Amino acid sequence: MNFSPESEDGNVEYKLTLNGQDVDRLAGQLKRRLQEGGGEAIYLIGVSDDGRPVGLPDGELSRALGVLAEVAKRAGASLHILRISEGIRGRVAEVLTRLTPREEPPPTVTIVALGNVDAGKSTLVGVLSTGKLDDGRGSARSFASRYRHEVLTGRTSAVSLRLLGFQGDVVVNHRLVDPLDEAEVYRHSDKLVLLVDVGGHERYLRTALRGFFSSQPDYVMLVVAANSGVQKMTKEHLGIAVAMGVPVFVVVTRVDIAPQEVLQRTLDEVLKLLKTPGVSKIPYVVRDVGDVVLAARAVSAGRVAPVFLTSSVTGFGLELLQKFLSLLPRRRRWEFSSDFLMYISDIYLVRGVGLVVGGLVERGVVRVGERVWVGPYGDGKWVQTVVKSIHLNRTPVGLAKAGSFVTVALDVNAVEKGMALSKKPLGAVESVVAEVLVLRHPTVIKPGFSGVFHYKAIRASAYISDIDRGELMVGDRGVVKITFERPWYIGGWSSYLEIARRESSGGW
Repeated sequence: MNFSPESEDGNVEYKLTLNGQDVDRLAGQLKRRLQEGGGEAIYLIGVSDDGRPVGLPDGELSRALGVLAEVAKRAGASLHILRISEGIRGRVAEVLTRLTPREEPPPTVTIVALGNVDAGKSTLVGVLSTGKLDDGRGSARSFASRYRHEVLTGRTSAVSLRLLGFQGDVVVNHRLVDPLDEAEVYRHSDKLVLLVDVGGHERYLRTALRGFFSSQPDYVMLVVAANSGVQKMTKEHLGIAVAMGVPVFVVVTRVDIAPQEVLQRTLDEVLKLLKTPGVSKIPYVVRDVGDVVLAARAVSAGRVAPVFLTSSVTGFGLELLQKFLSLLPRRRRWEFSSDFLMYISDIYLVRGVGLVVGGLVERGVVRVGERVWVGPYGDGKWVQTVVKSIHLNRTPVGLAKAGSFVTVALDVNAVEKGMALSKKPLGAVESVVAEVLVLRHPTVIKPGFSGVFHYKAIRASAYISDIDRGELMVGDRGVVKITFERPWYIGGWSSYLEIARRESSGGW
């Protein structure tokens, strides 16, 4: 199979062969590819620039890989062979190179786990992050839970973050005494995957949306239980991912308890759903390591949706899924030179420290001891404060850069989730004009309709004060004016209005 022609941009490099006399020049070229890939690059040895897999004899391929190992060492990167396949006149090697962690944090990919309640999301996250298989009664689920009631009920109601570390394609967590020790995972990894686990029950949709928007994920892992198939919230969550343009891969769990005909029916439902007009994905069922490499390379464009079959009890398919996670490229390009901005998604009161806030640094850099502004408060004003300390993956650091989830200790008395940190006051707005897509609603939406507005870490009561086309129904797009009960800072990313109605129970 031919590859597409080599591009001057991106993090993929083709080499028909490698010359040991060009190590310095090749090291400079590798550094550029690593920079393009956010710390990762793929080399295809034995492939011509036009994408033809010519291949090399075994001896020459071995020598070329030795040269590449020296090049990687010179560039400060590690080298991992992904696979060796047959070419036209010899063998082709696909090799992953990854920057060796030094002062900079390793490349980090953020994945949010979505899917219907009881699909096995938390159990899967627990098994992936600890390496301990489930007992069939949800024992692994407790490793992904934040609160006691979640363990007792077996139902996730909050947003839980779990860090998965890799050295090459080997999971670091599984080698540690405490696989959930984020500081140790961080120190020993050359690649990190942040798994964001959110509730799948319709009652917790608002919390799930906050987890989705505040994490700004690179990918969505849509989890479907083999024994229950595609459900209402499966479609809802997929619709959100598609509307926001986030690439999706599907994990079908519980294949160990689903009869073959039920498993096949679920798989058919998943493939049909992915091909639905409006979703328009190309399903790609992953069966072996070769499929993993191809899927990891194709998924970031958003057109291909890899599908994995797994069991958290027997371990079936987990090795392929872990290798896929280790190869997923980082999609977002973070702005380090822009002004610092961070939305507050978590708030803690720490004894002896005081108020600590957590969130994603969206742009710029912040340092310990710097003065920052926090706001807006209910009156629209911002308050200046001092950064007392910063922790990255439970490790104290002197600064935090864009793309990092951090906790910051502040010298203020009170804040709210959805407020922002910045180097200067950024103002506030009481309304926004936005284009909305109505994913689901039983009646006509007219001016005066109230709902919940989600934007990054903001979750605010709001109402539609004006609609360009007068009214909206399911499937309609329109431009609306959304007015808040209190001012917020809105700037820089796409937003989503949860179209919902108040049920008789008093919920949304």
